[in-house]
Amino acid sequence: MRVKILLVILSIIIIPDILFGQCSMCRLMAESSYQSGSDIGRGLNDGIGYIMGVPYIILIIGGYILFKEKVSK
Repeated sequence: MRVKILLVILSIIIIPDILFGQCSMCRLMAESSYQSGSDIGRGLNDGIGYIMGVPYIILIIGGYILFKEKVSK
């Protein structure tokens, strides 16, 4: 069970680095910064990915705590 939880947490941390979830204005800025050789787009993409992942991490931790409480009763 611990291995599964560890794999889920690691995948949540690694996946945002792979995904490219951006709004249209952010995407335009990111594309123009890539063309000019700047790293602004990569930072923007990483920030969006981590902001998207934090609620899932909180839900997983909360679900794990609730599950442990129910199992121990």
